[in-house]
Order: sequence, then structure tokens, then C-alpha cells
Amino acid sequence: MIIKKIGTTSLNKPNEPEPERGDKKDETTSLEALRNSLGAGNTMPRGQLLEGRYEVEQAIGYGGMSTVYRARDIRFASTVRVCAIKEMFDVSTDPNVRLDKLKRFEEEANFLAMLNHPSIPKIFDFFAANDRRYLVLEYIEGKNLEAVLEEQNTPFEEQQVLEWGVALCDVLGYLHNHRPKPIVFRDMKPSNIMLTHANRLVLIDFGIAKNFQEDKKGTMIGTEGYSPPEQYKGLALPGGDIYALGATLHQLLTNSDPRMEVPFTFHERLPRSKNPKVSAETEAVVMKALEFDIAKRWQTVAELRQALLKVLEGKFAQYHQGGPDGNGNGHRGATGGLNPITSSLVAARGAGLTGININPTSLNIPGLNNHAAVAPAARPEHMTNGTTSSRFRQTPVEESEALTAPEDLPMGQLVWSFASEEEIRNNAVVSNGVVYFGSYDSNLYALDAARGEFLWKAPTTGGVCTVPAITDRAIIVGSEDGTLYAFDIEQGNQVWTCRTGGPIRSSARYYSPLVFFGSDDQHVYSVEARSGRVVWKQRTWAPVRSTPAVSAGIVYVGSMDGHVYALDGNNGNIKTKFRALEGIISSPMVHENMVIFGSLDGNLYCWDPINNWVLWKFKTNSYVNSSPLFYNGKVYVGSVDGYLYCLEAKNGRLSWKFNTGKQVTSSPRIADGVVYFGCVDGNLYALDAEKGTPRWFYPTEGPISASPAIDNGHVYIGSLDYRMYALTAPSSDQS
Repeated sequence: MIIKKIGTTSLNKPNEPEPERGDKKDETTSLEALRNSLGAGNTMPRGQLLEGRYEVEQAIGYGGMSTVYRARDIRFASTVRVCAIKEMFDVSTDPNVRLDKLKRFEEEANFLAMLNHPSIPKIFDFFAANDRRYLVLEYIEGKNLEAVLEEQNTPFEEQQVLEWGVALCDVLGYLHNHRPKPIVFRDMKPSNIMLTHANRLVLIDFGIAKNFQEDKKGTMIGTEGYSPPEQYKGLALPGGDIYALGATLHQLLTNSDPRMEVPFTFHERLPRSKNPKVSAETEAVVMKALEFDIAKRWQTVAELRQALLKVLEGKFAQYHQGGPDGNGNGHRGATGGLNPITSSLVAARGAGLTGININPTSLNIPGLNNHAAVAPAARPEHMTNGTTSSRFRQTPVEESEALTAPEDLPMGQLVWSFASEEEIRNNAVVSNGVVYFGSYDSNLYALDAARGEFLWKAPTTGGVCTVPAITDRAIIVGSEDGTLYAFDIEQGNQVWTCRTGGPIRSSARYYSPLVFFGSDDQHVYSVEARSGRVVWKQRTWAPVRSTPAVSAGIVYVGSMDGHVYALDGNNGNIKTKFRALEGIISSPMVHENMVIFGSLDGNLYCWDPINNWVLWKFKTNSYVNSSPLFYNGKVYVGSVDGYLYCLEAKNGRLSWKFNTGKQVTSSPRIADGVVYFGCVDGNLYALDAEKGTPRWFYPTEGPISASPAIDNGHVYIGSLDYRMYALTAPSSDQS
């Protein structure tokens, strides 16, 4: 079976608890959960027959453009022969391109069918039907090593890892010694290694294995954290598999996921510092495989295999001093000392590939949906003298490097407030002296921006939690009822509607003459701004709640399936995509050749979509739902860990961080050198954008998940206390 991982954990919403470790669900229940997560119509139904012989039993996993099924070959009438079927999609519209892809698919299938190794799944058949391609493979019963590691939540025993390392060297050696051309696997990691019920390791997911062509550069393919530095430049070399195997062994020995760390910093996380039970010899062997410089690694998997065997036999010291035969023979290339402290970090920083690590802290943060709104008419009991607040969190010693609000922070001035009938969860938009915003009372409102006077409201049939998009003639907003609405901008009369198959929590982006948005029905849509006619839609594998960004005709949008997609704005075809570790709610920001976005895996990513590699990433201590903002060479973003971060855009290094003590899901906005953002503690904050020092704040009576809008010196912000506020700086802070 070619599948990364069985399960739906990565599809959980932020406020849904993860399943407890050790929960024992039967296979049918797990597979049904996965099928439900994919959505109706996205998978083949149970019982569907392919090629007159393969009967589909259940979807068991998925990737970016493929689904894997468990099936039965019914031609074997007297026995049950189970197989795995990988279904791959082709979104190409050019018939010549489709024919070329089909030809290459057939060549690859024939090539893989020639492989014969007990640790490689056998390929039984391949065919094409209904614009899709199918591989029929050996079905592997068991679990991948990542799943096993997650279940036990402790490192594996050293001897077991060494034995697995030897077995994996065997299969990599088979691939690297393939004739006429070596095969580089390019995606070695625990989730691609199946452990069968007979304790046999099977290497799966050969979708990106390729023949070794040393002088040919291509797009980086693999998994960040496991991929070697040269693979980020498109070079697929056998030494890259050695690095990825080293990263895999490191994770199995330490239970430390390299995808959650800055790339190429293994020397900062030596195995023995994570697991004191690991021997110095094993650490030395693994760290040599993880050298940044490919010339300093083991030069072949045979060398690595021999070293692992010597550690198992207790003869590694002799092997290292004199070579495999005890006389100094058997080492080729760079075999100098196995000191695991290398120059990797310096080289990585020189390539601009590192970010900043933050020490995790324990935070107890309630979910937004559990916060009860407070009646907006009540004055804050926590206010003193009407100008300052005493509810700011005190900074613990270990957070002394973070900026916080002082007790005497001035309070902004209220210009006006307007009460809707339900929560206001997202941003207002200001245009031509009018403030537009949606409310969960199922209305879109229009108010006079200067005085807060009601102008009109337009009804939907569900709550509105999206940001309105203004076109030449209309204002467009999505609703929980699954409909995108266009209303006349002057009087709020309905102009058109576009129905989708799920709630719309992705705000529309207008890019004349089209509007782009996502839906919980797992699709990204392009519709005509004047008519609402669907021009195209592109499927993802989970709800789309990120707001699209458009640059040079390319639509960038995140999905809860963990991908950021780069789509052709004309036809929706996928140009490229990037996979984070968890879902993406944050809306991408595009600046020059950088696409910056946050993920529920706690990282802020800076992605180069042209070369398809990560320029840098910055790790926070919790979900990043906030959408980043670029200003004056810096990137600003909030995190559920309670901080607003300011980073250097060129390398992701921390400039400053401001501690609120509560979730920051609001996206920052900047005007006149001041950065504004809301917080779950109910405050709007105004900070100096360059230094991060607080200028003023304003308390509302409910959590703020919305982002501020700024116009003509006023800051407009909605709150879960049902109110829209118009604010200005304190008189002492105004220029």
C-alpha cells in the first residue's frame, strides 16, 4: 500500500480534542472516519468495480492528488486476495500534456514492476480510466513507524533501531545499486516505513523515487526535516537518502520530530541529549549520516550498514580506528572523525534556511467558542480612573525578554460603538466613508464611518464570519449557509448568489473580473464578479478557510488538509503546492518571491513557490491562525500562544515579541508606524511597529478574533460582545 499514514488526526479542528493515545478502535471504524473526512463524492463507493476485477472495499488514505483504497481481486473466486489501489488524478486540460503524462505513468509503472525486494511492495497491475490512473499493489498489513512511535510516545530501544537501520540500508542499497541507473528514494521517513505483523519492514510511497542523474537539477521534492540541503536545490543523490535515513534513526531514538525543528540543526539536538540511553557509538554513526556537507557523510549505505553492524557487535571503536578489516581499509571519501558537532548550522544560515527556535511553555488557553459574550451595555469593572487597566498579565521571569503592557498604559478614545444582535467574528471593511461588516446574526451591515449611524443591512440565512470584498458595483460576502452573496453597495439589495456544498468561512478576494474564495466543501472557487457564475473550482482534501491571495495571476490559498496551493487563476490548475504538518487557516501573504503563512502546526512558513522550498520557518508555541503582514522589511503575526511576533522578513529572525497572555488569532494591521491587533483578552492593542513597545489599548467586553480596519485616523474593530467599535488614540498619543 502506498500511503503516508492512516488516520484523520491532522484534520481535527483546533478546538477539537485529539484522540487519547492508546485508544483502540477497530479498523473499520478508523477507515469510516477517514472516508467521512474526505467527503461525499470524493472517494469511490464501496463495491465499485474497476477493470471488471478489482472491487473497492474502503478508502484507506490520501495524498495531494491521489487516494489509496483497499480492494479485492474477485478473479480469485476460491480465496480472498486483497490488494491496494492507488488512484491518481490528472488536472491537465491540454490533450498533448495528458498524453505525455499517461506515457510517463506507464513507463514508471513498468519500471517499478521490475523491482524485486522483500521490503518493496509488489506492483500487480496498472491502468487508466476516466481521466485517472491506477496502480494495483501488494496490500501491506501493519502500521507505519510514525504511528507506532506516536502510540507508545517513547523512543524505541537502541538495539531495535540499529536492527531496523541495517534492514533499511539493505533496501536502499538495492535501489542505489540498481542497473542501468541507481534509484534515489528521496522520501525516507518513519511514516513511509511499514512494520508488518511479521515484524518485516516495507518501504512505501515510491511516488517520488527517481533515477539518479547527478547533473540534472529539478524541483525540491521530499519532506522538510528529513530532506538533505542539496535536495532543496533539486539534486537527488544517493547521499540524500543517507541523510534522510539518519534523520529517521534520530527520530526513532529520541521521539523528536524533525519537522517541528529548524532544518539542518540536528547537531543542536544530539540523540543522547534527548535520550541518555543512546550509546556514544550509535550517536556518532547517526550524526555522521546527518552531516550538512554531503562529502562528510557516509559515502554509501554499505558503509553506514557496516557501521551499524559493528555497533551491534560492540566493535565500533575498532572499526572506526582501523577500518572494516581492522587495517584501515574500507573507508572511501571523507571518513575523518565522527565528531557530531559540525559546521552545519553555519552553512545552513549562510543559505538563509534557518529561523528562530522558541522554548515551549505550558499554556492553558480556552477555545473561543466556549467564551460567553457579555452584555455590551456594562462598563468594565476592571477599569481604574477611566484611563488604565489592571488586568494585564504579569511577565514571569522566564518570559522577561518579551514585551508586555504596563499597568499605566493609556486607553484609546471611543468614537462610537454599534451593537448587532450576535457576535462579530471578522474584519470590517471601510470604503468611501462607509463601514461594512458581517455578524453572526446573519446580516451584512453598512454604517456611516464617521458617526456609526445605521445605513442598511442585508440578510443571509446563516451567520457571517467572513470579510466583505468590495467590487466596482457590489459587496460580496460568504455565509455559514454555504452561499456567496453579492449585494448592491449603495442600498444592500441582493444582486446574485453562488451556492457551494458547505459553510463559507474563507473570505472572498476580488481580482477583477473574478472573485476567489474557499468553502468547507473542500473546494476553491473562481466566480465572475458581475454574475456569480462559477468559472472553475479546484478540489482540496479538507475545508478551505484561508483567504486567497492573488499575485501575477496565481491564486495562493491554504486548506485544512495542510497544503498551500498555488493555482492558475485562469483555470484553477495546480501549479505547485506546499505541505505543512497540520491544517492552514492563516491567509497567505505574497511579497516578491515569498509566500508567508501560518499553520496549526505552530509554525510561520516563508515559502519560495518558484523553487518549491522553504526559505525559513519560525516556530511558535501553538497554532498560528493569524494572517501575516509585511511592513518595512518585517513580518508581523499573532499566535495562539499569546504573542504578537515581529520577524525579519529576509531570514525569519525574531525582532521582538509582545506578550498578551491570551490567544492572538487577530491579524495585525499597520498605519503610521503603529501596529494594531485584537486579542482574546478583549483588548485592542496599539504598539510601536519598530520597537514593539505598547502605545495604547482599548478594552471591549468580549474576545476579539477580528482584525482591525484603519481609515482616516480611526481604528474599526468588531468583538464577540456583538459590537463594532470606532476608536482613536488617546489625545496625548495623537500627533
